[in-house]
Amino acid sequence: MLRLQRFLLATLVLLWTGSTYAEDSAMVRLGFLLNFARYVDWPELTLKPGVSLRFCLAPGDADLAAQFGELSKQSILGRPIQVKQLVRLTDVNGCHVLYLSAETPGALPAWLGAAQQTGALTVGDLPDFVEVGGMIGLVQVGGRYRFDVNLGAARQANLRISSQLLKLARTVK
Repeated sequence: MLRLQRFLLATLVLLWTGSTYAEDSAMVRLGFLLNFARYVDWPELTLKPGVSLRFCLAPGDADLAAQFGELSKQSILGRPIQVKQLVRLTDVNGCHVLYLSAETPGALPAWLGAAQQTGALTVGDLPDFVEVGGMIGLVQVGGRYRFDVNLGAARQANLRISSQLLKLARTVK
């Protein structure tokens, strides 16, 4: 009975605030994306001075897609942020940060290969994301997000991840 009361109370609070777990989860993941980008350095050939930082979202995550435009209201180190919701794999060109969700259609290695060619930081919430070549994998642990880093994949794309970010990672591969 107590469990049911807590569930109903939590549901009422979420309805009253107009928030849902999916929206909250999407906003948390967007916060991670912003912070990851703050602690990554791209080579000048990939991210020229004065150019906007482009965040891209692969198809498949409707909750994140609904909130994705919020990133364009931010800036990182004086750089404006552009957002782009991708339709197909060939749209990866020009992305600096690519988010791949567990619902992204198509083969993950193809998405990661396309991102590698353009020098994009890859972030995802798929199981074993860093083990298959993704750079930063978001993992839910005890109702909270943590992250793992594949430093080798980042180095292959000539990206430098700050030691400050690496210290916060759950694991570094």
